[in-house]
Amino acid sequence: MTVKYNRILLLVCVVAALLGCNKYADETKVNNEALEQTLAQLIRETPTLSRFNELLIKTGFDKVLEGSKMYTVWAPDNQTLQALDAGTLNDAERLKQFVGNHIVNLSYYTNTPNPVSRIKTLNGKYIKFSATQFEDAGLLSANKYVSNGVLHTINKIVLPRQNVWEYVSSTAYKQKAYINALDYQAIDSAKAVQIGLDPVTSKPIYQPGTGIITRNLLFDRVGDLRNEDQEYTFILLTDAAVDAERAKLKPYVQGANNDETERLSSLHVIKDLVIKGNYALQDLPASIVSADGVTVPIDKTAIIDTRITSNGTVYIMSTANVKLSDKIRPVKREGEQPDGFSRTDKSGNIAYRLRLNPLSGQQFNDIYIFNHKIPLFNVRYNLKELYKVPYKVYWVAPNDVQTVAFRQRFAINDPLSTAFAETDVPLKNYNQVFVGDYVPAQFGGVTAYVVAANNGVDATNSINVDYFVLVPQLP
Repeated sequence: MTVKYNRILLLVCVVAALLGCNKYADETKVNNEALEQTLAQLIRETPTLSRFNELLIKTGFDKVLEGSKMYTVWAPDNQTLQALDAGTLNDAERLKQFVGNHIVNLSYYTNTPNPVSRIKTLNGKYIKFSATQFEDAGLLSANKYVSNGVLHTINKIVLPRQNVWEYVSSTAYKQKAYINALDYQAIDSAKAVQIGLDPVTSKPIYQPGTGIITRNLLFDRVGDLRNEDQEYTFILLTDAAVDAERAKLKPYVQGANNDETERLSSLHVIKDLVIKGNYALQDLPASIVSADGVTVPIDKTAIIDTRITSNGTVYIMSTANVKLSDKIRPVKREGEQPDGFSRTDKSGNIAYRLRLNPLSGQQFNDIYIFNHKIPLFNVRYNLKELYKVPYKVYWVAPNDVQTVAFRQRFAINDPLSTAFAETDVPLKNYNQVFVGDYVPAQFGGVTAYVVAANNGVDATNSINVDYFVLVPQLP
């Protein structure tokens, strides 16, 4: 009886196993059928996508979707494509941009975003994809996979968006003209034809007229608004608002001539209206700190329009009202971060130190130059930009080693200048010391020096600097 029961049980198990194998075989068969198709074939064989298939053929993307690379397609169905304008349909380049806006490299399923993915399309623009949406289009169907990717069907056409600069260029606001005026010509060595080397500098000599490209001071400074790979928040001011900001700043950015002053006033206003990172309206804070560290107040009641672009958001505002004190700020340089010395053979006499301030209990770094025996030895610091405003100059020079007093002098542009008097460097003084006043003749960069006493005596022509700072005196 037991043997008979075991045989029956074995038979049941075999049958169950065979049925399980058949079920697995059916699933495998379905998967294999899908994996034998390409995206081009799947779209071609889907009746509701016949219009999109026609556009694929017309633009050549059908051949792309026949390839072995992986793609994801968000295809508008036939009913949706009825809304596509004739201007796009009849313009080969616009049509190619439109179709390419619905295709990306690699496979993206609805469980991919977390919660939203920003993905570069085949036309170079970016789209945003979530579990339920492609940009502002809803998903009619999703996650149909084939050998070379995934197909989703959407209920709205998604036209390529302008990027920030394309949108600004399409407006009539003065800010566009002010940015265009910041263009300049430069040489791209990769595109220029080299015809020799300068015998003195050994720098390449290029054939005149080759490799010339147009660059822009604003884009160089804060980021290229045409760059689709970077997201921005950009403030586009009304004409009255941008002119008010320029007029407020113009007295402090006086250049060598009027044209330079005009360019500088534009650059130093607009540079702080370009913010890296995309702030949605609901996420805009009360103020934003620009790339240059300038605090820009955001009055949401002054926003008169909002434009979403392919690489960020443009807020059109009727005011900016950036404080001069936030724009024109103290210029501080750490002593231990010099740009050079009057001689290069004294490295053994230069110490970069980590010290302890006994008054505050805080550590600090400084530079200490000793026993160099060179009259008027100096250390150099390049200051990139000073506004045309009076500055008071201070330094901290702790002199926590020597017992012999020494003197040092601050100088700007000429280390031999005596516009600043020599200043005593007392022992163990951790406070700021006023060393003089300075008024730039015009806006621009300067070179600052800390100069040793005019003697070669050990311990009496040392140099010591924790930091120095130029503090603007605004009206």
